[in-house]
Formats: sequence, structure tokens, C-alpha cells
Amino acid sequence: MTVVVPLPPTYRGGTEEYAYQLVRRYAEHRPVLALATTARYTPETGSIDIGKARLELLAARETMERPLLLGRAPRRRLRDAVGAASVVQLHMPFPMVEGPVVKWARRAGVPTVLTYHMDADLAGASSTPGAGLVTPAYRRISAFPALAGCDIVVSNSRGYAEASPVLSRYLPKVRVIPKGADLDRLGVGRTNSRSRPPSVPSDVQGPTVAFVGRLVPYKGISVLLEATERLLREGEKLTVMIAGRGPLLEELKNDVGRRKLETAVRFLGFVPDEQIGDLYRFADVVCCPSIGTLESSATTLEEAAMCGTPVVGSDLPGASESIPHDGTRGLLVPANDAGALGHALRRLLGQERPSGSPPVRTWDDVARDYERLFDELGGR
Repeated sequence: MTVVVPLPPTYRGGTEEYAYQLVRRYAEHRPVLALATTARYTPETGSIDIGKARLELLAARETMERPLLLGRAPRRRLRDAVGAASVVQLHMPFPMVEGPVVKWARRAGVPTVLTYHMDADLAGASSTPGAGLVTPAYRRISAFPALAGCDIVVSNSRGYAEASPVLSRYLPKVRVIPKGADLDRLGVGRTNSRSRPPSVPSDVQGPTVAFVGRLVPYKGISVLLEATERLLREGEKLTVMIAGRGPLLEELKNDVGRRKLETAVRFLGFVPDEQIGDLYRFADVVCCPSIGTLESSATTLEEAAMCGTPVVGSDLPGASESIPHDGTRGLLVPANDAGALGHALRRLLGQERPSGSPPVRTWDDVARDYERLFDELGGR
């Protein structure tokens, strides 16, 4: 089978973690070719393990934070790989690639499964005049034709599919497969220790709130800073740890300075895989206050919940299908509402950590669900 992913396995994004975790598991049962681009190739971070799969990187350039595959040779290689496959899985959004891939596959009689990760807002990455026209054009030229021509499209949740301005047009094709987690990477079942990971400075003391993710607008980190400012003004004591990197780093640091939160907010930078589970467990609450449907649900909240840590997220379409909202293991609040976010953080920080083993779903579970779809489609 051929799996098409916008970014390489050295980039540690949610889509890439999802795609390559599946690639590794598929490769245990069948030959797998993973095709990605050279955009954001960052070998210093280490690579997500893809097991026995073969990886090819196609030369690309990045525009509006999405890779574009423009050269004739890379597109020819992609077309040949699609035509030689038994089944193709492509991870969206991949502008100007997803549509052609589905068209090439149909011509060759190859079944296609699209995994729909988010409603891409390409204009959100650009302040250029007229940028607002880019996203509608992308959907019309690339996304809609791909979804119309594919055999099956997978969403993380039914609620997200129904609310999406794109995916809602193709609901008869939608199958729901919830995300999973790498339990070995998180240390789930191996330890319940809340030891301090090396990425957390020794002077950070509880109560603590952790954000883990890319520093981009739709993650809503500015809302978390506003909620933190309010809580401190009301006499609450807490430290917010922001783990990750991205284009908003300097802007967020300036915001911290403007709000005089230097002693309450710590930027941890990139946290290696082997420390992520310990960071989740060390924190008293993990928070990701997403403000838009550029993600259906925050993977970090799902992972933290599996580590037994209470979580706070935004009540976006489909979020309640995978993120706890019982007042003990987690809470969902209206997006972009700093007051509600602060109230939820205060509530969870003020009560005992939940006991017992939280529900878990592994990438093996996800891979099995996909392989059942592939078996349904048959192929050559």
C-alpha cells in the first residue's frame, strides 16, 4: 500500500504522529511505501519510528504553512507510486496533491482512503491582501474533488464531520475512527510516578498547568495566558508550562511580558518523546484551549487523560467523543472564553487527582480499524 503524508516523520506534528504510527503497524503485515515531502525536514528532533516501511521524500516548498509539490519529477514519482499501489491512504489537508492522487488512483483502479484531519484555513497563515480567497479556492480546486472521488473518508469524530463545512457535504462516505496513543512512549502501564522530567526547571512547584503542542494561533495559548492572569489576580497560585515550538513563540513571550506573568509562565521548548508521558503526569492539569476547527480534538489532551492527568479543553464539535468532561478527569469549556477556562482550571486544580485506570486506545486498535476498511475495499 502507499501512504501519502504532507510532512516527513522528523516533524513532530499531530498529523505526522498519527500517520507514521499507522505506517509502522501496517508494515508489520504488508509492504508499505510512505511518501512525504522535504518541507520542515528536521533531523535533529529524531524520527518517528516507521518500522519496516519504505520512506521516500519528494522535493517541495512551503507556502502558507502547507507543503506544495510543484516540480514535475516529484509529481511524476507520486503518480507512479499511486498507480502501482493496491490501496492508497492520503492524509488531508495536502493542497493540490489530494485531488490529483485520487484522480490517478481512480484511473488505475486503486481504492483510496482519505484521512481528514482538519478544516485547513490557508489564509490564516498569511496577511497578504486577498489571502481570504485562498481557502475557498483550495477547497473548490483540491479538497472537494478529492472527497468526491475517494472511496472512504475517515474522521476522528462524528461531531466534527457533521460540523465541518467541507466534510459535512460527504457524510455518506465518512467512517469514524477515533485516535489512539503510543502507550510505550507515554509510559502508560509502566509507571504511575509523578517524577519531574528533565525539561521542567527545578524551581517549578505545584500547582502546575501544562500546555503541550505547536505554538500556532488555533491552539488558543493566548486564551490560556489571559485565564492565568485572571487567576493570579484573584489570588490563585499556579505555574503554566508551555512545551513546544512554533511561529508564535516570540509573540507569546511578549504577551507574557505585557501581562507581567514572567514568574508564572515557563517556556520549556521542544520536549523529547521520552519525556512527554512524565510531563503529563507531573502536571496537575493539562490544558489545550483550541479556538477553531483546525483540529477536531487535541491529541495532547487525549494522551494526558490516558496518563491519568485531568484535562481542560474547548467544547468544539466532536471533542466530547474523545476528551473527558465529567468534572473529575476533565472539563470542556466554550472556545475563546478565558473566564470559563480559568473557572475550569481552578476547579480541577482544587480537587484530588482521579484514581483508577483511565480508558486507553492504542495505535494498534486504530490500525486494525483501518485494515478492516482496506479489506472491505479489496483492491488489486
